[in-house]
Amino acid sequence: MEMVPAETAAAVDAAVGVPTIGIGAGNATTGQVLVWQDMAGLRGGRMAKFVKQYADLRSTLLDAATAYGNDVRSGQFPGPEHSF
Repeated sequence: MEMVPAETAAAVDAAVGVPTIGIGAGNATTGQVLVWQDMAGLRGGRMAKFVKQYADLRSTLLDAATAYGNDVRSGQFPGPEHSF
């Protein structure tokens, strides 16, 4: 159930004889879904209310790509230790 009021999701979960999965439907469903790219902070922009971001990998990857580009442009990478 996606973006269903928590009370409604709880009532549905109690009424049916099968597992229910929620995303933005409260914690009374049998299981939960959270898109991993949202959870890991890989996507920018406005997030849905039900998204909890556990990391900011977007910034980490952007910093890594920027550092790599700077090292290549300056000639610091690849160095002798990275060459055969």
